[in-house]
Amino acid sequence: MAYKLSDEETTMALIGTILVVSQMALLATGFNVKIALMCGLLAAMAWAAHSVKHKDWWLLVTNAAVGTFAAYGLI
Repeated sequence: MAYKLSDEETTMALIGTILVVSQMALLATGFNVKIALMCGLLAAMAWAAHSVKHKDWWLLVTNAAVGTFAAYGLI
């Protein structure tokens, strides 16, 4: 039997995934870089929330770095 995640466990991961894919699509199609960086920053925040809930500290560190670079790019 496969383990099924509940809606509460997957919401932040789903939001983060959608935003990461959106960021890549925006960059690939030539949209404004600032909009893509904002998507990246929001995705990093969503994944950070997910990582804290699941106590995945390496994922948190990774997304803290990604979020920092996205915020720096927005300045």
